[in-house]
Amino acid sequence: MKRLLIGGVCVGLLAGALGCSEPDKRVVAASADGAFEVALSAKKNWLRPGDALPIRVEVVSLAGRLAATRRETMTFVVNNGSVTPSYLPITFVGRDDSVTAGAEDTYRGWITFTSSYSAAATDQGEVHALFGDIQATLKIRITE
Repeated sequence: MKRLLIGGVCVGLLAGALGCSEPDKRVVAASADGAFEVALSAKKNWLRPGDALPIRVEVVSLAGRLAATRRETMTFVVNNGSVTPSYLPITFVGRDDSVTAGAEDTYRGWITFTSSYSAAATDQGEVHALFGDIQATLKIRITE
């Protein structure tokens, strides 16, 4: 009986450790060619239904400043909520171009995720940032 009890406790602890991890407050993903890195970060990793969470967005050119100007759009897709804005226009100013508005090697911006009023405490919000071949996903726990 004692072995059965200890075995049950061990299985319960293992299941809890594997299935109940807290979402990260910062996620980072890189492009397949290693040219860019996208980071999403927030001060907290949870929200109540209907609450808003500012999220910092960073795109880094890992090669430093590019030779030519590059314009891209980062698109955001979410579940269990909404995001504003739904996309960010990103410009990296090239060394050899006369364009003056944009980032040299690091772009920084903000978006706001608002959790759905109908989200339950068992739900999880997600913000997917899509930039080229990069997908970075920030997960947000919904609480009551």
